Amino acid sequence: MELRQLQCFVAVAEELHFRKAGERLGISQPALSDRISALEHELGFALFFRTTRQVSLTQAGSEFLRDAKRILADIDKSVSKARHAADSELKTLRVSGVDEAISMLLPPALMEFRKRQPSVHVEILEISSSDYHTQELANHRTDIAFVRKPPEEGFLKADLLYRQDAVVVLPSASELAGRASLSAADIRDHPIIGFPKHARPILHDLLWNSYRAHGWQPDIACEVIDKSTMLQLVAHGVGIGLAPAWIRALAPSHLSCIPYQTDGQSIELYVARRAAGNSKMVDEFVDVVKDVSSGLQPAGAGK
Repeated sequence: MELRQLQCFVAVAEELHFRKAGERLGISQPALSDRISALEHELGFALFFRTTRQVSLTQAGSEFLRDAKRILADIDKSVSKARHAADSELKTLRVSGVDEAISMLLPPALMEFRKRQPSVHVEILEISSSDYHTQELANHRTDIAFVRKPPEEGFLKADLLYRQDAVVVLPSASELAGRASLSAADIRDHPIIGFPKHARPILHDLLWNSYRAHGWQPDIACEVIDKSTMLQLVAHGVGIGLAPAWIRALAPSHLSCIPYQTDGQSIELYVARRAAGNSKMVDEFVDVVKDVSSGLQPAGAGK
């Protein structure tokens, strides 16, 4: 079924006259009649009653008319929005990212970006998994994504903003709180507030790999997705947690964050976008993010 067929059908249905509908569409009456016949053949039912004196809709035609008019109206609206976006060179910028970027990096970046581009509206999508943000970027549902690892897809590109250590979060009253760093052996006998792999794969793997290197399994008291929930559970003595170094900015004063020994593994933050076809706004926003991130690196972070 073609869009032009729907336009022809709606014109005849509203005029109830093939000649007048043809004049309205700028096509001949025989050509219009042929298109309506082809549409009826494709649908498998008649849309009109035709006599030498009048044209009227069948019951099926009346039902079809409502949907056809809605479809044409939706298409007109979509074309109008797309044309407006093209004319305005992307006045809406869609940004997604992991919690660290949304909480710590995005606020100062937005403030600086709005000084440069005050008319641009920024939409923010908050999801914990980097893989999800990469999919949204690939599917053109976001323009910029903050992710934990560079995308493998060749049509996406990413810049490393910084690397940071993992830290063990525990009560300041713990005997471990005074250590310069902690290993898997140091925390082996402590229950852990863990993260599920599907939500936070990097933290999950850092913990499990450090234990498996010794043939151990962590004592997982429970698993959560949100880091603020983890902080509350640690504060109430349910267990200790593993987090990126930036969590120090959120941790209350009665909790300590001690560097975790991970054999050189670190937690990275990238800013990603599509490799081609971006608006100038995307490139300008990425430049702002790079400038801002250089002054906001968490303790224990580096390039």
